[in-house]
Amino acid sequence: MDNELEQKRKEKVEGFKISFGDLDAIPDEPENADDGTEQDRDDDIRSGENKFKTGLHDIPAPAEDLTSFSETSNDSSEQVLDKDELRAAKRLDRKRSRRKGRKNRVIFRTIWFVMIIFVSIIIGEFLMVGVNDMLAVGREEENEVTVTIPKNATLDQVTDILKSKKVISNEGFFKAYATITRATSGFTNGTFNIKTNKDYQAIINYMQSDMNRTDVVTIQFPEGYTINDFAKLLEKNKVCSAEDFIKYTNSTALDEDYTFLTGITNPGERYFRMEGYMFPDTYDFYVNESPESVARKFLSNYRRKLYLTRQRFEKNEKKITIENRAKATNMSMEEVLTMASLIQAEAANTDDMYIISSIIHNRLATAETNGVNPRGETGFMFLQLDSTEFYPYRSKSEVPQNLRATYTSTYSTYSKEGLPPGPICNPSLDAIKAALNPADTDYYYFCHKPASDGQQAVPYYAKTNAEHVANQKKAGLL
Repeated sequence: MDNELEQKRKEKVEGFKISFGDLDAIPDEPENADDGTEQDRDDDIRSGENKFKTGLHDIPAPAEDLTSFSETSNDSSEQVLDKDELRAAKRLDRKRSRRKGRKNRVIFRTIWFVMIIFVSIIIGEFLMVGVNDMLAVGREEENEVTVTIPKNATLDQVTDILKSKKVISNEGFFKAYATITRATSGFTNGTFNIKTNKDYQAIINYMQSDMNRTDVVTIQFPEGYTINDFAKLLEKNKVCSAEDFIKYTNSTALDEDYTFLTGITNPGERYFRMEGYMFPDTYDFYVNESPESVARKFLSNYRRKLYLTRQRFEKNEKKITIENRAKATNMSMEEVLTMASLIQAEAANTDDMYIISSIIHNRLATAETNGVNPRGETGFMFLQLDSTEFYPYRSKSEVPQNLRATYTSTYSTYSKEGLPPGPICNPSLDAIKAALNPADTDYYYFCHKPASDGQQAVPYYAKTNAEHVANQKKAGLL
């Protein structure tokens, strides 16, 4: 009885295992099974799902009494079932992922291709238009326009100005070109007349040179003008401000380039440090030119005329530079300039310059005799020149009202012996030559009848004070 019961149990268990094992008959789809259409793959997936479900329904339910004596067998069956379900689910998930990945790749590649085409079109158009503008293609018409660049202009400002004047057409490409060629700065301020058919490099080169500016101001500086007069004239013509020019010429910024300035040994005693060094002449300047550039033009001309150019002082004499002539007469260039400025301020004409020069030399020579001339008259170490009395002003009326009553110039040769601390104006070449080549006279006095009705001033010279007083009466000064 016991054996029969045991046999039945075995048969039930064997039947259960066989039915459950039928799940293995469900074929697994290979990992790389990519053949067939999307529809076929979808059908395969659904077919697999149906088979899986059918297989589960075909599994015979275990006998209820089986669990009562075979607990271990039941747990093993459930474990086998769970593994197969998990394996099937994983296969399905992998298939879905592959299918989704293929779709995404197709979409991504399509979008990427469209973007590449779009960007290529934009870049191509930019390059084509930009290169044409860079090479001035399409701007063959030769028009000339006026362009004004402000001081310290940025690349953006320059670009906008050129675009507005139709000198360029593509702002972005011009900026890119200027950046690549390192030409983002250095544009010269000023006004230019520029043709509209120039390429980018020609435009940049043209506008980085002062030589192409048209806002040129030509100014004539008369002989005998003070440095203050020079400054006012510069400001009037919009070259630079008078204040900036005076400030710069009072500095030592250019001493290294113009070594003759180191001869100024008493800057603390002078009203204007470079007075006398601004050579009177006609000069070309640019509007809004820097004070440094302006000062360099004056000093360069001064150096050329006095240090590099040879002059003839006598008819049969060999030509020699002003500098070398000064050395031959034992005069410093400072002394020459100072004396020449006095001659320039006092003389009525060129001939008068040489006689006044002789009078100044004669008076200075009395230093060896304590200011006594050969006739026994005294006080000749005081040059007593009216042009020095109110310097840096020309006359008492030019002295500010609040200073006029008590004003005394430190340059006054009525109170100071010998030459003043420095030049009182910027003398001409004639005055400089007269200072180095005085006439041979024994005069110690001079005066002038003032000019009137288009007539030049008339000079009078004297050897003695009595003669001088008589001359003053002739000139209407007494």
